[in-house]
Amino acid sequence: MELTVAKVDLQKELQLCQGVVEKRSTIPILSNVLLKATDGRLQIAATDLDVTILSSCDAKISTPGGVTIEAKRLFDVVRSLPDADVHMALQENNSVLIESGTAKFRLLGLPAEDYPTLPSIAAGADSYSIPLDELKTMVGKVKFAITHEETRFQLNGALLKVQPAKLEMVATDGHRMALINFPYDANGSTRKKGSDLTILIPRKALDEILRLESAGEENAVKFGVSDNQLFFEAGERRLLARMIDVNFPNYMEVISRDNDRVVMVDRERLLSTIRRISLVANERTRAVRFDFAAGKLTVSSTNPELGDARETVPIDYAGNPFFVGLNAAYVTDFLSAVDTPTVSLELKDENSQCIGKPSPTGDDLPYEYLYVVMPMRLA
Repeated sequence: MELTVAKVDLQKELQLCQGVVEKRSTIPILSNVLLKATDGRLQIAATDLDVTILSSCDAKISTPGGVTIEAKRLFDVVRSLPDADVHMALQENNSVLIESGTAKFRLLGLPAEDYPTLPSIAAGADSYSIPLDELKTMVGKVKFAITHEETRFQLNGALLKVQPAKLEMVATDGHRMALINFPYDANGSTRKKGSDLTILIPRKALDEILRLESAGEENAVKFGVSDNQLFFEAGERRLLARMIDVNFPNYMEVISRDNDRVVMVDRERLLSTIRRISLVANERTRAVRFDFAAGKLTVSSTNPELGDARETVPIDYAGNPFFVGLNAAYVTDFLSAVDTPTVSLELKDENSQCIGKPSPTGDDLPYEYLYVVMPMRLA
């Protein structure tokens, strides 16, 4: 294998692989990227056996071939090189000579033949097409609500549903839930007529979706299912993930329909207030008290070991006073994800869930978004 490639192109594709490769794998070759030089392209692949990323970039191929090199080391070396073309040549014992300007590196690798067999997409597999920025928006608005408990397999990802006129994504950890949907136009899809899609996308795959970039002016991503693999294609980049075959909870049942107290509040003001007050909150429960009264919200926290704190925020509310206990981190996650200057909080009493929604001013949002937080019992 011998080739010459632009540094900026190689660095960009190697950076894409960093989130997939296993840093401390018991299988050493999974810490490597697979490089293959063929047909005027340098093909690059990384996998942890559950999530796989495939990409490529233009290269001048002198000798076709392949090798695997430790992903992080190769990326760090390429990033450090001067801004000039990079020459790579495979030498004996799977070592690779890397040259750029007057800099020379020789990195030890492993044979390409030893790399795990990479998953592929069956010819003619159904695919769905949406703007990449819409998919990234959906992921960014729900990903933080995924559970961190590895044993709860059914909650270790975000559910994506493709319906005739709507694209919906939801994530929950059992204590809070984030739900977003966009209007959906099936143009560009190759699905069978009347076939909808419901898939659970693993957390790691969601992280990689946020790294994808469209090619040129085409701002679209194709996705679907092939055998037991989810796939997402954007330009020359392809992301594949092993399907999580579990039943997701019936999330629509947890959304309260009778929260009759609606509070409007400035998002940034509330966010900064909760961050301050939570400094003295219990580090395990993160419980904060919200006292609602006509025209004002008092956010407070009491900790026997640290002290207490309270702050008042103006709100648009004219009903009777009431309070609720909420996890401060859960509320700040929602407020950080919302794009609008104000948000609405729909509540009922201290024993009922809080439903948060963006409150757009002027132009309507292109999507519908809501966030559910279960109440906490305060000591």
